[in-house]
Amino acid sequence: MLWSQLSCSLAATTGVEQPKDVQAYLLAGADVVMTASALLRHGPGYAAVLLDGLEDWLRRKGFTSVDAARGRLAVPHHTDANALERAGYVSSLDAARRRYGPTTDM
Repeated sequence: MLWSQLSCSLAATTGVEQPKDVQAYLLAGADVVMTASALLRHGPGYAAVLLDGLEDWLRRKGFTSVDAARGRLAVPHHTDANALERAGYVSSLDAARRRYGPTTDM
């Protein structure tokens, strides 16, 4: 949400363990995705796994570069954030109702 509203760089630092985490942060608009824990757990060579996974994903999705993917899921700056949040909440309730059915305990 911030990506389209700021003129500074954004860095993602939490929860980066797999290539899908790198992808998600880039789609949200991160300029930099950092990890320390994954490299400590798997060794420095694991950086190649993250990069290879990112490159494979970019290719499969038809992105020609990281810049082409960056911010694709960011909310446009003119969007009403409250309305978007309410819509997401209602959508979540509908999905839960479809999955679990109506409650009769009330």
